[in-house]
Order: sequence, then structure tokens, then C-alpha cells
Amino acid sequence: MRSRIKYIVALFLGLMVLSISQLPGARAASLSTDYGQFTYAATYYFDATFYGHDVYFPDWAQEHVWDRHVLGYEMDHKEKTTFYPMGQYIDGRELPETMDGYDIVYLIEETIEYGNVYFDGSKAVITYYLPYYQYSDYGISEMKVVLEKEYYSGYVYYEVVTAYPISGPDVAVYENHHWVD
Repeated sequence: MRSRIKYIVALFLGLMVLSISQLPGARAASLSTDYGQFTYAATYYFDATFYGHDVYFPDWAQEHVWDRHVLGYEMDHKEKTTFYPMGQYIDGRELPETMDGYDIVYLIEETIEYGNVYFDGSKAVITYYLPYYQYSDYGISEMKVVLEKEYYSGYVYYEVVTAYPISGPDVAVYENHHWVD
């Protein structure tokens, strides 16, 4: 009888937690889950080419994108930083939650594939204006990815150096030590 009561109580608590997580504005995932998704997708599923050359998303670049454009690391040391809208709190401000870790990697791939390219020495700066269906889902209207050309034993490839949102209704901008609305 006692085990049956424990089972019913556990079932009730589980259903209650599940129903609360489905309320509007409730977070279904945490930033650590999103980070796991992001690094997993960037390491195992990232698949991009640039002008016929492979593009890699190295660990150090993944850490930079996450630390700077999700968590806000060293945002006071730079003139301007923009943030992916993942529902995180940064310096007292809560950002909207319209993306997860997989979405960031997907947008980086889309930017490389469909963006407008500007070459700056060994770097390629790619700007992508999102189509309406992505813009309305993610709250980002413009993305930027910077690639650097590398060589290994005569083999040419590119590495992601950074990737960040430029503008959109859900993109938070921190400029000159304050939030820009």
C-alpha cells in the first residue's frame, strides 16, 4: 500500500512539473542544455562549404561564440556586442527565448551558404539577411559570420572565427557600456 501511495505522489508531482513547463513563458531547457546542443551540433553536424572548400567550426570558435554572444563574456571590453535571443539573463536584462543551441549552428550554416560575401585579406565576412519565416521565428533579421582561410599541406579550408546576430527585434545590443533599446 505504501509503495502505491509513493507511486501516485510521484506521478502527481511529475504531471504537475510537466504542466508547469508548458505554461507560456516557462523555460523548457536551460542554458547548459542549449550549450550541449550547440557544441554537439557544431562538432558533429556542422556541414558547410565556402566556394568549394570545407569549413570547420573549431572548439575555440565555438567557445568564443557562446561566451561572447550568449553569455556576454568581456562585453564591457568591446565597443559593441550583440546577443542571440535564448532567454538568458545578462547584466540584469532578460532576453527573449526564440532559439536554442541547434538553431545557432543552423543559422551559421545558412549564413555561410546564402550570405553576401566581402573579402578582407585572408578573411571572408559574410552577411545574411534572413527570410521572413526565419526572421519571424528567431527574432533575428541579419546575421554575420567571419571565416578565415587556412592551409594545411597544400589543402585550402576555412575556419569559423566568429558568428553573431546583427539586428532584429529580439537581438539585444550592448554598446559603450549600456544596453541599446
